[in-house]
Amino acid sequence: MTLFFMPSNPAEVEQWLPHRPPMLLVDKVLHIDENTLVAERTFGPDTVFFQGHFPPPDDAVLPGVIMLEGLVQAAALHTALTKKMPAGEASYRFTSAEKVTWKAPVLPGQTVRYEIEKMREKLGFFGYTGSARVEDTICCTAQFMAKITPR
Repeated sequence: MTLFFMPSNPAEVEQWLPHRPPMLLVDKVLHIDENTLVAERTFGPDTVFFQGHFPPPDDAVLPGVIMLEGLVQAAALHTALTKKMPAGEASYRFTSAEKVTWKAPVLPGQTVRYEIEKMREKLGFFGYTGSARVEDTICCTAQFMAKITPR
């Protein structure tokens, strides 16, 4: 069994991803192995994405594209951790998304759990499937690809 580093806070995540607040969408990793990663992010009521996305505080919801971006960042983090490529050593480019569905909203104060699985890897391209959940409620699912280029 191979053990991988599991970032437990945003500062540790920043060591592996090039994203920075407010676009850093992963707080910590809960599980990682060769093909899967589970991470989470708490979207506090003051999160910038809620401002202007329906009138807060009563109707504010997290934009769906932010849920998708969170899944992609979780996949990039999986690749960085399993390939041992810290931030600055690789460039991650989201290349496609298919079968994206949004099934439930994410509201201010909720914690999103990203669950991703690597489906394929070829010539620097990585295919993933994933879901974003709040507790047991699926909020977003997607299949997507990314290109990883070492620097």
